[in-house]
Amino acid sequence: MVLSRFYPPAIIPPVERIGSALQGIVQSDVFFADLFATLFRVIWSFIASLVIGVGLGLAAGVRKAFLGVLHPVMVLAESAPPVAWLVVAILLFGMGHAPSMLVGMSAAIPIFFFNTVSAVKSLDRNLLEMAGSYQVPWIRVFFSVYMPGILLHAVSASSSSLSVIWRVVIMAEAFTSARGFGPQLWGAYLYSDAEVVYAYIALIVMLGFILEFGLIKPVSGWLDVRTGGGGNE
Repeated sequence: MVLSRFYPPAIIPPVERIGSALQGIVQSDVFFADLFATLFRVIWSFIASLVIGVGLGLAAGVRKAFLGVLHPVMVLAESAPPVAWLVVAILLFGMGHAPSMLVGMSAAIPIFFFNTVSAVKSLDRNLLEMAGSYQVPWIRVFFSVYMPGILLHAVSASSSSLSVIWRVVIMAEAFTSARGFGPQLWGAYLYSDAEVVYAYIALIVMLGFILEFGLIKPVSGWLDVRTGGGGNE
């Protein structure tokens, strides 16, 4: 790390010390407890955001009245900084899992909502009108017409949503939980343990890449092939 040559180790430690600290973190007795605590909050925030965001987006895409009501709410949720939602969540739920999960949901639900509304609006209107003319059951129309388009947009939104959730949940849990990467990172900062701070940052970034390229990208590619989205050459 070039900057370590110009700054004291208390600010930017040498890369070998960061590597040693990272090894110590992974080998520590609490590593897996912290990993599972953070992943639990991230995964449940993601699932809840997906279900709520897609459900509301579908309703708003089908009914303009819902869109008129929900659009400003989603803009408000998207505009408020995560720390504002964190304060509200602490006041409502106290400490524990709930505040960090609520902050993650507040950041991701609007992403799924707007992507789903866009998906519904981009569906083939002629196909929907023909299904209505032939009185095709709504459930069949949903799974045959709505679902393929929504799935592609939902997976597309999943990449940015998961990235946002990963960051804001770790930020929020630093102030509301005893276990997780957030409190460990914050504790290392408070104790001025620079190499541990940078080691946790490196670990968080690496795990974020693993979630993105080990989970979201393969699922996105698989769905793209299954739904025919990749056939635009």
